[in-house]
Amino acid sequence: MDDGETGPLHDGHGEMVPFAFLGPPYPFGVSPMKPAATMALAPFLSSLMLGAQTPAIHSPAAARMKREVAILAAPSMEGRGNGSKGLAQAADYVERYYRSMGIRTERQTYPYLKGVEVKEGKAYLGKGDSQQPLLQWGKDIEAYSFSGNGAFISKALVFAGYGVQTGAYNDFNGLDLTGKVVIIGRELPDIPAFAHLSAQDKSLRGRLRRFETARIGGLVLLEEGDAARSLKLNSELSTFRFPVLSMTAKALNSVCGDLPDRLKKIRETGTPQSQDFVWAPWSFMGLTLEMERKYADVPNLIATIPGHDPKLKAEVIVLGAHLDHLGRGERHSLGGAATSGQFHAGADDNASGTALLMELGRRLKSARPKRTILLVHFSGEEEGMLGSAHWVKHPTVPIESVKAMLNFDMVGRMDPKKPMLLLGGLGAPKAALEHAKSLAPAGLAIGGDLGAAAGSSDHLSFALAKIPTFFFFTGLHADYHKPSDTAEKINGAGMAMVASYARSVALDLANAAQEPAFDPETAKLPSGKGMGGVKVSFGVIPDYAEHSDGFHINGVMPGSPAEAAGLKAGDIIVMFGPRSVKTIYDYMDALAAASAGMSVTVKWLRDGRPMEGHAALKAR
Repeated sequence: MDDGETGPLHDGHGEMVPFAFLGPPYPFGVSPMKPAATMALAPFLSSLMLGAQTPAIHSPAAARMKREVAILAAPSMEGRGNGSKGLAQAADYVERYYRSMGIRTERQTYPYLKGVEVKEGKAYLGKGDSQQPLLQWGKDIEAYSFSGNGAFISKALVFAGYGVQTGAYNDFNGLDLTGKVVIIGRELPDIPAFAHLSAQDKSLRGRLRRFETARIGGLVLLEEGDAARSLKLNSELSTFRFPVLSMTAKALNSVCGDLPDRLKKIRETGTPQSQDFVWAPWSFMGLTLEMERKYADVPNLIATIPGHDPKLKAEVIVLGAHLDHLGRGERHSLGGAATSGQFHAGADDNASGTALLMELGRRLKSARPKRTILLVHFSGEEEGMLGSAHWVKHPTVPIESVKAMLNFDMVGRMDPKKPMLLLGGLGAPKAALEHAKSLAPAGLAIGGDLGAAAGSSDHLSFALAKIPTFFFFTGLHADYHKPSDTAEKINGAGMAMVASYARSVALDLANAAQEPAFDPETAKLPSGKGMGGVKVSFGVIPDYAEHSDGFHINGVMPGSPAEAAGLKAGDIIVMFGPRSVKTIYDYMDALAAASAGMSVTVKWLRDGRPMEGHAALKAR
């Protein structure tokens, strides 16, 4: 499942953020989908009503899917990172599986930026007529992965605050940026002068965009620590035409010694403290920077089960699951520093969905559906749904022929004591979704509130193309995006239940006299209670099942305020600061009212026992 840095993004502090059509979403800010107006069931009713029996714990299907998950999550698959040999091996394995059953396959590839390096990096500072020794690359200075190349000598430095222009506040007033190296603070402070800025204007992306037409020589982002930021791939920011560098005020101290005081005055007074250092006195930088970007072709694998109705076989139902995961956790890992460099097996995310799709191929091949069914294994989901977005833009069948999409992402950790599947439907009519829920086998409860997860996976790409989607999900857990998401924790019997149910839903759609129409109301992602008003991070992983006795959590992030307060997986938060919490929405409201640095008292239940702790909230 995708943790997108906001994207469909991850906020960098372990929270999952609601989707805003620019990136991937994640567990944290959660709001319900808006229901469509009640629609008649008649257009969607199928002539084929298929019941699914609850499978035995040791059924052949359960054993098959457990085996496939174990193979896909094995160390030999290297965490199935995008651009890795492991992902290619996994795609080969899945393709052989389909071909062994006589199911036709094809591949679609697209270029993926898997890494970036500094091929040559040299920089120096100077003041007046004195040039200083070269800076130590990687310590005093580093490039951002989205930096452009550059080569210049003795360009003047200019300080432009935080790169903000809004109302009476203007960091650019009186400055001539042309040809100069601009210095701005990277972390925007939470001060009243910036309070009314939109989320986009507050973002680093939004602030950097202001410089695209300014004809600057380069940009320095000031870090708060003692070292430059490490060079890590950040695919959410497109490459800029000018160099974008990471430095500390300490590194710039010899030529711009008052930068810390200027930043402090902005935070304390809310007034700009910009300065053109060409006058006080001539302070400059020289630079030679050449970036090298490394690309790999990554695959989408498509298997086709032909339709058998002379008229309806031209129409298509897509069943999708992403094949990729995090590799060694270079990006998006939630395991903390202790797991750095370890393979992230991704058994539930998403070897489980992959194995379930393979099982559906086995079962649907002999079902002779009226419409054609495509089984599509996407890559690039963990990097922002790249594979599904590419397929929708370059479909292997006419996009207008696709009548519905079913997505399976993290379907392997059903609670054996309380079997429940979460089923959402971006763009699916409410009546169609309710009808799909009615096909569930005895013993399988169907929940409908996915919250932020509603738009956090590949089905979103199809919903944006105005195709009704159905999202199958068994929920988050404490092993999410960690090396501990391993195969032995998979509930094979639960997966077998989901497979039987999914077969019924898929065939019901494939054989219906009339497919469901796209409903723009249910395609709307949550707003109002989302991350737009949330400025702090607490560090919990929500339980998305419906509860009314408090905010249930599936885990806490290492080093987070939640961990420091003493919270653990399975706890139920009932008070956050002065606010009572009965649902996840109460929690979100409480978090939205908080500010960075605030100390709050948190109360929770653990196995029915009341507990209490204190947390100092961090800025997002």
